[in-house]
Amino acid sequence: MAPLPTTTILFFLTALGVGLTFEGPIRWFVLGLVLVVYLTFLLLGVFLLRLNFFVEAHCRGKANQKQVALTFDDGPDPEATPTLLKVLKRHEIRAAFFPIGIKIKDYPGIIQQIDREGHTLGNHSFRHAWWTNFLIGGALSREIKMAQEAIEAVIGKVPAYFRPPMGLTNPLLRRALNKQGLSIIGWDIRPFDIGLEADKVLKRVLKKIRNGSIILLHDKARSPADLAQLTDKLITEIKKRGYVFGEIQALVDIGAYQTVKEGNQTESSISVLSWLESKKRPRRDGFRFLLARKLATTSYVTKAIEAQVTLEVFKTRPSFKFLVGVGLVLFSYVLGWPMVGLFSFLSAYLQDPAWLIGGPVFYGFSHLVWLFGMVLAGKDCLKYGHIMLSWFLKRIVERMLN
Repeated sequence: MAPLPTTTILFFLTALGVGLTFEGPIRWFVLGLVLVVYLTFLLLGVFLLRLNFFVEAHCRGKANQKQVALTFDDGPDPEATPTLLKVLKRHEIRAAFFPIGIKIKDYPGIIQQIDREGHTLGNHSFRHAWWTNFLIGGALSREIKMAQEAIEAVIGKVPAYFRPPMGLTNPLLRRALNKQGLSIIGWDIRPFDIGLEADKVLKRVLKKIRNGSIILLHDKARSPADLAQLTDKLITEIKKRGYVFGEIQALVDIGAYQTVKEGNQTESSISVLSWLESKKRPRRDGFRFLLARKLATTSYVTKAIEAQVTLEVFKTRPSFKFLVGVGLVLFSYVLGWPMVGLFSFLSAYLQDPAWLIGGPVFYGFSHLVWLFGMVLAGKDCLKYGHIMLSWFLKRIVERMLN
């Protein structure tokens, strides 16, 4: 599960704890501080792709192999891209290209050449506008789908890779990508090469190169000769350091193209839908089959059907971290109101008001213990909840279809 739901749950739990613990102006000050921290996490999630905050991104390949991959964004350029392809062919390197949908329609011949020479093509949105990241609902899905269709129309293949424009993500992107069966390919080396001198680009890349590095460059905004010279020198210097250039799919272990055309629908979900369409439904079962169809076509249930989710995980012993977390959560309740009652009793029995301070101290400390326990056990709790919900919805669909 992405950090967004976990962070959101922790934010609300923390806010609840603050509301119960503090009073007066201090309560609003702490709540405001917690809100600022939460919004900061959201902002970092938008701009830092490698945080995987809203959606998982593959920003680096296998760290145990001395392999790297070259990727190029924002093309194709009618002059620079063909020159770049000559350099890559001379070095026998297969790179990954993330062209813009509009340019694909303008230069289909270059796209076919990229595919013909063994390079990988991925989705980089249709317009690549600054406001793409602020699209919601159907508009975002259409932007991605139009780019998918543009590539498929030219090379007859449906990409499985997506690179968000400018590397920005948002809470709605995951669902839009799931509809099209796309995985995000990020990077761990981004020299910001547009408008930068070739020597500086080379220096920035070589400074950060490591096993599994995915290098982000652009085949635009640079003269063909300059781009060719930069790429040639960069490849030569990287090879001198003992690295091998591999295909992106070998680094991230994800196929470059989809075998199923209709987004992320799996064979099992398609068979379910086909059965629903072909089966003659009794009139009394109309609502049941309608509900089954709706459930079966959601990405969440589709994945559950494909993976054949079971409850076998509950037969194994939970992790030590989970057990400690649950123990701390339970222990926090002992430190809360029971301790308030105990110190109130001691104060009355000893006739010493000073004992009353112990109650609020332990009550506040119990919230910290509870929060720490939730942090330890929260991830596994969400995982178990996800498994149970997936299995439950899958069983509902199976029962409805008998």
